[in-house]
Amino acid sequence: MGNFLMSNSKKSFVGGAAILAAAGLIGKVIGMFYRVWLTDLITSEGMGLYGTPYSVYNFLLVLSSAGLPTAISKMVSERLVSGDRLGAKLILKKTRRILLCTGLVATAIMASLAEPIAGWMGDPASAKGFVALAPSIFFVCLISSYRGYFQGAQNMTPTAVSQLIEVVGKVVFGFALVKVMAPYGLIWGAVAAILGVTLAELCALLFIMVRYALDSRRGPREDLLEAKLIPHFYQTLFAIAIPVTIGAAMMPIVNLVDASLVTNRLTHIGYVLEDAREMYGVLTGMVNTMVNMPAVITLSFSMSLVPAVSSALARGDKAGLSRMVGTGLKLALMIGSAAAVGMGLLSHQILRLLYSSQPENCLEVGGELLAIMSVGVLFLALVQTTTGMLQGLGKPGYPVKTLTAGIVVKIILNYVLIGLPQLNVLGAAYATVACYAIAAVGNVFMVLKLSGARLKVSDALVRPALAAGGMAVAVFAFLRFMAQRLGNTMLTLGAVCVGVAVYGALVFALRALSPDDLSMIPGGRKISRLMNRFGGKKA
Repeated sequence: MGNFLMSNSKKSFVGGAAILAAAGLIGKVIGMFYRVWLTDLITSEGMGLYGTPYSVYNFLLVLSSAGLPTAISKMVSERLVSGDRLGAKLILKKTRRILLCTGLVATAIMASLAEPIAGWMGDPASAKGFVALAPSIFFVCLISSYRGYFQGAQNMTPTAVSQLIEVVGKVVFGFALVKVMAPYGLIWGAVAAILGVTLAELCALLFIMVRYALDSRRGPREDLLEAKLIPHFYQTLFAIAIPVTIGAAMMPIVNLVDASLVTNRLTHIGYVLEDAREMYGVLTGMVNTMVNMPAVITLSFSMSLVPAVSSALARGDKAGLSRMVGTGLKLALMIGSAAAVGMGLLSHQILRLLYSSQPENCLEVGGELLAIMSVGVLFLALVQTTTGMLQGLGKPGYPVKTLTAGIVVKIILNYVLIGLPQLNVLGAAYATVACYAIAAVGNVFMVLKLSGARLKVSDALVRPALAAGGMAVAVFAFLRFMAQRLGNTMLTLGAVCVGVAVYGALVFALRALSPDDLSMIPGGRKISRLMNRFGGKKA
């Protein structure tokens, strides 16, 4: 079958997550600069037209594809642990048919109902974008079936490469199409960018299908007719997929809530449609892009944790499971807290660096939104990581409950806070932070309860907090003493370098990562030996 059928015991979830995170970060950086260029070309108002179809697209995409790939990953992992390669391939074949059908249905719904949905969301002009984006759902549904299979085998490379193809294709096709169509108006510029996404997803699908075919040919010839489904296959499949789908839909629902309420509530309190669309474009096109950057890493943890935790349970490896959970939570806290501090302190500087051509009012509002949303980065990191853990632990329905509670609170806060003229669009940011916080606290509690992991407060909270606090002091001091001496570009880049250096040094000095944690990270053993050489053995 190829190298991807290596024993689960020989691969760490952090190793798989590192591959996905590297690809995701590269993709996000490319995507961020693409959005900067796109915003310059079609303005924040055009980004509002671009973002409105995306909120519905993400929701329908989750409904049609999110749960089954996770189920594929978990079930394939369990089959491979027992050495049943034929059974693993049969799982892919059966679930791929289901995803093909759900993808077609979701695509048809989005394309046929484009005008009424756009009107309901308060921006009828965005209907053309819905039609242009609809085929992407079908392509991504098929892509996700293969990704679920490869991730179940703990081979994250095909997923990572296909993600990069998506991003690069979006930039290449989008750049070419927008250049041609943007002169005809903002709506056509937004439609052109969306068509670039659709073509990119088609290229990613072709790649991963070819990759699967090549890997299958390398192994021994196998007859799927000889394979037998596991008992109660469809019952098991949908018992995993349905709760995961509901849970995964919660995050797109957060964006859908913003898409449906922000523009409508802003026009209700007196803003004209063009200004409301511009403010929504700042939130989705500028701010959410930055908030989602660190989330790439923790989302990679989540994707890698499902098969890894499932395999540990199947082997009865309680000690390994406990270490996995502890390391995952600690890394989520460290990544989330560092990103939150950095974005909070540098919110205005970052947006002025990236979007210098945008009007001052957009940059000011965007800076305030990012400062608020930076707090939510920490909670989002925990939500994503613990969701993967709970799915692997066989409790995919629990994140549904916590996220549902968070979204109910967000809907209420969105309606109330955005309706206050002194807050307006800032209310959506406060509501999102509250949503993530509720879900994170509930998820962490259940993960610790189910896994039996025992986290030391000094290791899991105090050391990462001290490192993040030290970074905050260093960045604040740099900003205070250098603000009058440097332009915004050098000031921002200098502050980022200072923050990264100080945080890294404090993580090293405080031993925020234990030898067990480092042993699960690629290259971690070398770091552990270096720490021991300079600081002595940890007591």
